[in-house]
Amino acid sequence: MVLVALSEAVATSNCNLTTLWVNNNGITETGLCALAAALRSNITLTNVYIWGNELKNTACNAFEKLMEGSSPRVLQHNTDVVPYVVDGITYLAETGHYLFSH
Repeated sequence: MVLVALSEAVATSNCNLTTLWVNNNGITETGLCALAAALRSNITLTNVYIWGNELKNTACNAFEKLMEGSSPRVLQHNTDVVPYVVDGITYLAETGHYLFSH
């Protein structure tokens, strides 16, 4: 529930956080969905790293929505996951490119 509280802070207009590393922290699907919702309203947080947490269906769908379309909210080179779909189900795979860019 810590990430839910953090997500509420991130969603405020006076949050100037640009990068959030929360990978491998045991964050639940609920926390990740709260973070995805906060990212929709916070335009300064551009880099988010979530691999190694509870990446279940709802969280995968939420982050896929942030990364899709012609103007994605989260750019693929600013995160450590990439969505893919198998049999209509969205999953997130780890990308390694972030290790070399930071």
